Amino acid sequence: MRIQPVEETIFTLDDPSSARGMAQQAMAEAGGWVNLTPLPDPGTPPTRRNLFLAIFSSRGPDLPLATLSATAPTAGRISLGLQHPGGVKAIARLATSGLDLPPGWLAVTDHPRRGLVVTAPDTATDQGLDWLLRAALVLASGPLPSRWVARRYRP
Repeated sequence: MRIQPVEETIFTLDDPSSARGMAQQAMAEAGGWVNLTPLPDPGTPPTRRNLFLAIFSSRGPDLPLATLSATAPTAGRISLGLQHPGGVKAIARLATSGLDLPPGWLAVTDHPRRGLVVTAPDTATDQGLDWLLRAALVLASGPLPSRWVARRYRP
């Protein structure tokens, strides 16, 4: 069974307000989540990875995939995930770029292929979305498109 998005919005990195609103709605319901991913510019062919490198390298996908998800309502936390092509020690690379984890945030995992997972207080939805977008830009292997899509899912 394939899970279909409930809602979808296109936004730009300069104005992610529509994605913020969607994330607020998703975080209000336990088990909801939002995926954020860049939209390739029209007419740009999709990038192809070498199969050998895709299997044996310690990198994630060329285009990042960011996820905000709500945990149980009593937990008081949200989960922020980022699959990225940045390789190993993403948390350290982000800190070097001035993108430290804010107080109260915890790094859960930092894996080169599976990505980065962080938990934050459930009051940090807007801050979490902005942090994920900035982290995606820092960990990208090249320039990213300015247009992104946010897709909201329900449990």
